[in-house]
Amino acid sequence: MTSILPDGYAVRLDWPVARHGGVRHEFTQFTTSLRRVLRRAVGTKRYWATGPVRPLAVTVVPIARAEYDRHGRDCASLHCPTMAPLLGMAAADAVEGTARPGSPAG
Repeated sequence: MTSILPDGYAVRLDWPVARHGGVRHEFTQFTTSLRRVLRRAVGTKRYWATGPVRPLAVTVVPIARAEYDRHGRDCASLHCPTMAPLLGMAAADAVEGTARPGSPAG
């Protein structure tokens, strides 16, 4: 496993896009503490759990502060940070591993 030394971590929310059948994401709650971001992710999951609209996934990602600051909302890029490095995987492996049957390609 490659050593990851990010500036910090963020909570990543993946949202369904009904009209396109795709997925968009956003990053929230940047912090330099892995322990803090893990607690925040749990709180975020609880917050959305009772709502009528829920994210497909709430994950923790390593991310540079500059990348977090310039990242827009409603992003569909497959090149954005995922939790893959924290699991010892390449980002491409994580994307392939999360594909759902019947999902449109690319």
